[in-house]
Amino acid sequence: MKTATLIFKTLVAAITKASAALIAFFMTAAITRLLGPTQAGLFLLALSILSFCSVFFRLGLDSVIIRLIGADRGEGHTLIKLSTGLTWSISSALIMCLILSLFVDEISLNVFSKPEFSNVLLLMIWALPFTVVFMLLSCGFQGYYRVVISILFQNLGVSTLFLLMFLLNFFYISEYLLNAEDAAYYYLYSSVIVCIAALYTWNRQINGQWGGLRLVDKELWASSSNLWVATSMTLAVQWSGILIAGVFTSSAEVAYLAAAQRTATLISFVLMVVNMVVAPRYALLWKEDKINEIQRLAKWSTRGMLLLALPLLTFMLVMPDFIMALFGEDFIAASGLLAILAVGQFTSVATGSVGYLLNMSNHESDYRKVTMFVGPLTVILNYLFILKWGVIGAAFATSIGLSLQNIGALFMVRKRLGFWPIG
Repeated sequence: MKTATLIFKTLVAAITKASAALIAFFMTAAITRLLGPTQAGLFLLALSILSFCSVFFRLGLDSVIIRLIGADRGEGHTLIKLSTGLTWSISSALIMCLILSLFVDEISLNVFSKPEFSNVLLLMIWALPFTVVFMLLSCGFQGYYRVVISILFQNLGVSTLFLLMFLLNFFYISEYLLNAEDAAYYYLYSSVIVCIAALYTWNRQINGQWGGLRLVDKELWASSSNLWVATSMTLAVQWSGILIAGVFTSSAEVAYLAAAQRTATLISFVLMVVNMVVAPRYALLWKEDKINEIQRLAKWSTRGMLLLALPLLTFMLVMPDFIMALFGEDFIAASGLLAILAVGQFTSVATGSVGYLLNMSNHESDYRKVTMFVGPLTVILNYLFILKWGVIGAAFATSIGLSLQNIGALFMVRKRLGFWPIG
């Protein structure tokens, strides 16, 4: 891929990803303003659980699919592996939905101490199999370098549909105030629609040639299982704060933390943009044994990310009150949470695409080692800090976990690939 083409694709990805990030921000703001802190907290807690489960039940296949299709240009055997991976993920997600449906009342009451959470959680968890499908297919599109389509099915589509349904109901249809359960219904509807669209578009992409199905694929499992462990530990870093806060704090405090965390992730959207473009490129260059080109691409992409992320970090540190007030006057209390979480997100950007560098170069076991240390540590820190300081403790623990994970992966890149992706 020529440099000019890569730059163009990055710019297109940046515009599309920025749109997705803004839609996600507006979605959170609409939820908090129209539902209020308590109901918004219930919905955002359920959304966090769905986000956690949707990654967990993709079984570590995301990077594997990107690497296989990116390196082999979507040859027949890679499509068979994608079909196999989809079958594994859908089956496990459906089993999870059935089990949770049986015990949702007990979980809401005995784990979260929020009996009113039951219906919200039940609705959101049934969005899981649909979410798993369109997220995995988005990885397939990413492997084909179809960045815009990938972003559409990764998060832009479901957020946009949900926001439109939610606002349409609030302003033009409903005669009563919406609650968290109503929002959960709309999110489920949106997930189903996006899943159908993703399947249709993918079928056109591959001209209906799904390539068959192998229920047992030891090679695929060997690759995905390493990444599954790493992904699970990364999930612990990203989401354990909100989930543990959901157990020990009020719904309103969960809403403050979730709004601050989702806002702080705007800093790392530049990392997501670059990863969308360079991840399959890393896989191809590694297959062709072009380490110098990988090094050059990694260094220049990191410099560009820092240039874009620094103004966002500065804005969040200087004007956190103004930003959080956009979610409602009550959310000004979460200004400190935003500042703390923003620092952790900036560290992710400053270290570069270290996770993808390891995963795309067949060093996923090294990435797993880093995450297996940082993940449990972050859970422990969240538990201890939340008990002592509440949601402010969750913000500190999450920021520490993010920083340690990316710094650890940075040293692994230096050890395995022989260069620093920064500087």
